[in-house]
Amino acid sequence: MIDFKEEISKYKPVISVDDVENVINDEVRDMMDLLQHITKQMRDIKE
Repeated sequence: MIDFKEEISKYKPVISVDDVENVINDEVRDMMDLLQHITKQMRDIKE
C-alpha cells in the first residue's frame, strides 16, 4: 500500500513560484526596454 506521508516527504518542486515570477518579471522588463528603444528610434526618425 502507498504511504502518502512518505511520498509527500520525497516530493521536491522543480521550480518555485518566486523563481517563475522573477523570470517573468525579467522578461517583461526586457520587452519594455526594447519597446522603449524602438519608440525612441521612431521618434528620432520623424524629427
